[in-house]
Amino acid sequence: MAQTAEKSTLYELVAHEIAEDIQNGIYTAGQKVPSVRKLSKQRSVSISTVTQAYALLEDQGFLIAKPQAGYYVREGANEPVTPPPMSIGSEPSICTKSDMIQHMLAHCNRSDMVNLGAAIPDIHFIPAKALQTYIHKVSRFNSREVFSYQFTPGYEPLRSQVARRMRYSNVRCGAEDIIITNGCSEALNIALRATTKAGDIVAVESPCYYGFYQLADVLGLKLIEIPTDPIEGISFEALKLALQQWDVKAVALTCRHSNPTGASIPLFKQKQIYQLCKVYDVPIIEDDIYGDLGFEGEKTHTIKALDVDGRVIYCSSFSKTIAPGLRVGWTIPGRYKDKLEWLQTFNTFSAASISQYALNAYLEGGHYDRHLRTVQAAYKDNVSNFIKLIKCNFPDGTLLSEPRGGFILWICLPEKVRVAELQEKALQMGITIVPGEVFSGTDHFKNYLRISCGVPWTEDVKNAIRTLGKMACGMADQ
Repeated sequence: MAQTAEKSTLYELVAHEIAEDIQNGIYTAGQKVPSVRKLSKQRSVSISTVTQAYALLEDQGFLIAKPQAGYYVREGANEPVTPPPMSIGSEPSICTKSDMIQHMLAHCNRSDMVNLGAAIPDIHFIPAKALQTYIHKVSRFNSREVFSYQFTPGYEPLRSQVARRMRYSNVRCGAEDIIITNGCSEALNIALRATTKAGDIVAVESPCYYGFYQLADVLGLKLIEIPTDPIEGISFEALKLALQQWDVKAVALTCRHSNPTGASIPLFKQKQIYQLCKVYDVPIIEDDIYGDLGFEGEKTHTIKALDVDGRVIYCSSFSKTIAPGLRVGWTIPGRYKDKLEWLQTFNTFSAASISQYALNAYLEGGHYDRHLRTVQAAYKDNVSNFIKLIKCNFPDGTLLSEPRGGFILWICLPEKVRVAELQEKALQMGITIVPGEVFSGTDHFKNYLRISCGVPWTEDVKNAIRTLGKMACGMADQ
């Protein structure tokens, strides 16, 4: 089971309350907070508890200790987070950054690095023991099935489990509507192949998940980048202009916790986009891989829930929520089901049989919702901790996202900072990051980076953020 990030100790509770006071302006930048002894009396807690609370707040970037003087609110600690601006977009172009993407991927999974790059959940956030139990169980009692092929559309009981889970997203479907895939990447691959041919144009968000650029490169597609707000997602007005001007064959987007911005498209805009694509008879490819990782537990929406004519090809997986190495995803392809089944049959057959059987047993055991609650809380705390430390250590003028789900941050540094150069310096210090350039075919994001918060909040991670901030400040001051 993943480690919990709930505030379970008294000193963490005290720290949380002081942090809220700072954020609400009760204590302002440069102001001294109550002494350890005074706060101990005010809160009726021990001096040790207050000392631990203040140490935690110092780690989080709220306080700074001054020798012989006490603790003071750090500059910028109660300033609101300012998101990056809406992106510019671009005309249709072919991907030219495969080498940069390959270079980034070569370092992201090294065990000797502090991985702030690849959006891969650390083992601490994976229900490893439960999965080991079920893998052992199905390999013992279903050996004939799990060591043989599982053909398209995949293991029927697992498809039924997925269909039931889709009700949480207001998508009503049955097992017969679902295809199990080798992760979300295969779902996106066959979705693009089913709706386009070489030379066609696909509209995407800007910035956009770099995997789309790799797929587009392989398939010979051109991507037109649509201006995108880091809070509310793709611009409806700009998408409308693109569909009017260009022969767009598909629209690819994420409605919940987009990668890399963390944006979520409001329901009213989803309805506008769906109707627009209906008018122009354009299919929608929805990547919802972070959809289950919302922080507040509210019911969020997918554009697939609006689909009444089968034009939305929904793609997701368990890679970000359970375990990436199982390589189990799924697609709900609507009117394109027969074509996607054909493409998968003559490509991979389906996902690994043992993974499908083990995941089905795990879901049947009722573990998933409990696990989700744990990792949602953990990622929420992590994202908050990362933001606080980045605000206090990165250069003045840094802008960053404040997502409501997932575990990635989109950060805009001052223009002088070239993140490709920062990436090379960080590698020498044993830290991986992802430069913003890989999320676009343009040069608009040279001073942007994406950071993954899917790692435990350790001293190594805190020091890595401080080191990145120091290097970025040095580059900004040149």
